[in-house]
Amino acid sequence: MQTVCPITDKRINERVARLNGLVTALLIAVFFVFNFQIALWVLMIDFAIRGFVDGKYSPICRMNIWIANKLNLSPKIINAGPKIFAAQVGLFLTIIALVSTMTNFTTICIVFASVLGFFSFLESFFGYCVACKLYPLFRKISQ
Repeated sequence: MQTVCPITDKRINERVARLNGLVTALLIAVFFVFNFQIALWVLMIDFAIRGFVDGKYSPICRMNIWIANKLNLSPKIINAGPKIFAAQVGLFLTIIALVSTMTNFTTICIVFASVLGFFSFLESFFGYCVACKLYPLFRKISQ
């Protein structure tokens, strides 16, 4: 039985969330292969929109809704709360990676971008959201 997350009572399509994970992993790969910092900027803006505004305004999310519709992927509706928290964690990791690459702290950038890429890979290919699993623990500690 799935409980309602305290962040929101909104619902989202898990298929789209998994496509979002795929795009994130691909953008991290582009960053690593080509040292293309714009990929991190795109992720930072998109995570900020998904984590603090509304996913329906996220360019990556909108693109993936279109892709899911074109591929006729049947929707799997889930609670959006854990995914909102995951977007906030993604924003945090992306900001650290971006700032560290801009200040030539390459090792820190590699670590945080790799963690984000790995989390995104798990979400995309296995439907396993690490931030969603950590959220209840975070809530216990912060109360």
